Amino acid sequence: MDDAERRHEERRQDLETAAQLHEAIALQRAFGSDAAQRFLKLRGIGDEVSQNALIESYDRRQAARRLREAAVS
Repeated sequence: MDDAERRHEERRQDLETAAQLHEAIALQRAFGSDAAQRFLKLRGIGDEVSQNALIESYDRRQAARRLREAAVS
């Protein structure tokens, strides 16, 4: 496998992983973090990657909620 093929393969996997993480974040909003982590685990995404993505997503949503509440007050 040459460098171009390797880079193409890495990009393809990154796009697939990104799509699965996006789906997991939607599951997290609807059904909670446990469901989202199970979804990612069943798709072979490691615990560290899934936890980081889900925690960051949760933290961003909470920060946005606090900003909205502060604007209303």
